Amino acid sequence: MNAGGHLTSAGIAAALAALVAEGKNFDRAELDAMLNKLATSPTPKSVLCVMATCYVSALPRPEPFEYVCKKCGAHTSYPPTCRQIGNALHRLRDGAASLRALGLDIVLDESPLCRRCHSAEELGIPTAGRVVALRQDESGWRAGDEVAIDVYSSYTSYVRPLNLEYWINAQYIDKDGNVTGDNVNLRFRPSTRGLRLAIVQKGARLVRLPAREGDPVDWVRVAEPEEDPDRILLFNSNAAIRTRSLGDLRYIENNEANTARFDRLAWVINGKRTMAESSDIDLLKAFLAGEDFVGSVFGGKVPVKTWLPRLYDLLGPASESEPLAPKITDGRDGEVNVEVDI
Repeated sequence: MNAGGHLTSAGIAAALAALVAEGKNFDRAELDAMLNKLATSPTPKSVLCVMATCYVSALPRPEPFEYVCKKCGAHTSYPPTCRQIGNALHRLRDGAASLRALGLDIVLDESPLCRRCHSAEELGIPTAGRVVALRQDESGWRAGDEVAIDVYSSYTSYVRPLNLEYWINAQYIDKDGNVTGDNVNLRFRPSTRGLRLAIVQKGARLVRLPAREGDPVDWVRVAEPEEDPDRILLFNSNAAIRTRSLGDLRYIENNEANTARFDRLAWVINGKRTMAESSDIDLLKAFLAGEDFVGSVFGGKVPVKTWLPRLYDLLGPASESEPLAPKITDGRDGEVNVEVDI
């Protein structure tokens, strides 16, 4: 214990070890009592700490990450850019195991990482797709276009085009790529109904691209224009487009979807499901040990009470509209498995 009467890191470790030795079991009534006690206690001042910033950590070489589902046994491969998902998953697993040893009924629901158990559509993850069919020709969409999907329904979809093409009407560009008209539209399809990507002014210089078989003779394919505030106004090509022209889509997961899967991992504590965050582990340990402070990612310590809303999210009773997760069962490997419907 330090001069301020608060447990040190060694003191917290000793308190947690005592809980393990005691075989503590935090039931619903005891957790409610602890939360109420924290809510009515005074909030101590934060403890600041200056962190060193004069060193550079060596980054490990990126490697693919393969997830093996505990529920169905399927293997889901993630690219090297998602290696941090594997490292973070191990931290969450270890954290859940250490909290179970303290007597907390907690399990990590990893099922969102399995593509067999849960598709991106089921998880509500914006992903990429390809237009397979069109009910009508609107805005220049055509079968085979690749799009990033923000919202998809059979009626109205919000999508963003991938691998943009830039087209200009042939009457407004000369053989050297100089624009010959004012307020000329660049579109992502060779059609006046195609999505407008930019407006260019007379004198702007564009790079003409070689024509491909099937290109219309009255349109010219050009490269994405460089910045020219005086002559070129580029629109936000990442903005979602509201369209009713899409038919069926074949989903293709991209890197954004891979990261979003990890963001949907959840704790199941006493049957209540809450999205998992790595910072929850130290917070819960400090709370269960009766400590006033928890370490901050920016250095120093902050009062546990400042995280009271998060503790209620994690440990408070489930609301009537929030169904409890199925009963937790022990897996053959000694870890705890749970089947949760997303």
